[in-house]
Amino acid sequence: MTRTELENQTPAAARLRTSWALAAAGSLLLTLGPLLGVVDGAEPAFTSWPLLALLALLPPVVAGVLLMRGRPFVAAGLIAAAGVFAVGRLLSDFQIVLDAMDVARPELFRPDTLVAVTPSTGVWLLIAGHVLVIAGGALSAGRAGMPADESEPPTLVAFPVLIAAIAAIGLLGKPIISIDPFQLDRGPWELPVLGLIGGLLVAVAAPLATALAASSPDPDTRQGGTIGVSLSLLAVVVPPLAVGTVAPGLSISAGSVSVFTAALLLPAVPLLGRTLRLLRGKRDETHDPELPSVGRMHVTAGVFAVLAAVAMLVGALLPQLVLTTGGTAPGLASVNLLWVAGLAFGVLGLLLFVPAAAAVVRPALLGGYLAMQLAAAGMTEVVVAASQVGVAQPGAGFWLMVVEAPLGLLALACTGLAGAIERENAGEVKKEQVPVTELGAVLLAGLFAVGAFVLPTMRGDRYTSPTLIPDSDPAVSWTLLISLTLLIMTLVLAFRSRPARGAATLAGTALLLGVRALELPLTGDRVEGAVAAPGTWLALASIAALLVAAGLMGARSTR
Repeated sequence: MTRTELENQTPAAARLRTSWALAAAGSLLLTLGPLLGVVDGAEPAFTSWPLLALLALLPPVVAGVLLMRGRPFVAAGLIAAAGVFAVGRLLSDFQIVLDAMDVARPELFRPDTLVAVTPSTGVWLLIAGHVLVIAGGALSAGRAGMPADESEPPTLVAFPVLIAAIAAIGLLGKPIISIDPFQLDRGPWELPVLGLIGGLLVAVAAPLATALAASSPDPDTRQGGTIGVSLSLLAVVVPPLAVGTVAPGLSISAGSVSVFTAALLLPAVPLLGRTLRLLRGKRDETHDPELPSVGRMHVTAGVFAVLAAVAMLVGALLPQLVLTTGGTAPGLASVNLLWVAGLAFGVLGLLLFVPAAAAVVRPALLGGYLAMQLAAAGMTEVVVAASQVGVAQPGAGFWLMVVEAPLGLLALACTGLAGAIERENAGEVKKEQVPVTELGAVLLAGLFAVGAFVLPTMRGDRYTSPTLIPDSDPAVSWTLLISLTLLIMTLVLAFRSRPARGAATLAGTALLLGVRALELPLTGDRVEGAVAAPGTWLALASIAALLVAAGLMGARSTR
């Protein structure tokens, strides 16, 4: 049975349209609830209803677009996955009716006294909205009664389930961290019975819905279910992340960060499966889409890379902080690193538009992206700290800087696919023996890089710059840890690449070390008595070794 035959199956098509209508109506109620207010006696920690409305409306909007574009089974999988999450969310919101003071939902209300708040009209709209979403999901389950197309067996089932399991663990932790005596930061385990059951059901929904979607024999169901799980996870975790970023006395928890990361990774799994089949030479000509040209993928990656760079550079121009009194905060020294990283990534993006240079610079994009994240981490730490104290709120520049992260990831995805297509077109490539000189240079670069990330780059009066060990700057420390891990993996991949591509990979890695080495000259003004620490010298030594290795690989590629 082909996809277009749905139009000839009137009962099934009608059920699917009805399920979408129910889910859309439920989402509208979920947007109205926070707008009207869920309790009397307390206000949200910030003006959250636009964000909550966006998160609530995304699933039906995406499903509606899929229906209009002739992808009904993808839409059905999305709506069904959202319905699985709605069961736990219904019970969690019903806990507000029974005892709102036990709930940690500052995006809906934040108590400022010990006087108990009372539920209002908005919470009943939330409950009704969840009921409609559940009904829509139940009607969409099984793709509205249509038989499964078993012509494409599932692959990589364990990988998405593992990612969802990590999200489930994060959902079982505290959504926020609070030092406000009136605002609790309880996780599901600390809630009354109804809240506990609701929290557990939301956590279980992540691996359950992912497993059901990933094990389906139909590719459309797998795709739709994955999208639905991702959007549902974002709807749960983005509000506490936003609260922890902008609300004084509240901060982001590690559990919420893990859930957010999992939500972003899940949609990439189907693309990863197709890319792996492509790399292994087992591409399914029937079900895998026709491959775009390498040139088109380079141009697409260039567009995303330039947009990411522009977002970072404009973010550096605009205020990163706005004082709570209404004024603009003084300029921050960390902005200087944004300029360096943004310009470097923008140049790489522009080179992707040049056919003769695109394939050469493409492998360097990962290092440039990591350099941007390292530069942004320092600014993020300052903005979050000021917001926590309550003296300032994030400005337009900060939010623009945040936008660069997903745009850069899209650029990396496009370059990865371009590389896979290029390998398939090139066929089997004979592997060359890596000369000892190159091997030694790369190993030295890796050793120096470890020291550059483990040791501080700057010291001053009563100040030591962040390292891998989380202390007063957890955002920077986590970024350093992730960057170092990816850096080591990149160095290993450079040996398995063709010499020209390996040289570009090493050059891109040097950009990451460059941002680390420039911390003292570009941000040292904010520290009294600032001097270079061992991390700066090790970063410079690593850069030198990387450039030597890149030069040797580049010379070998021309022989």
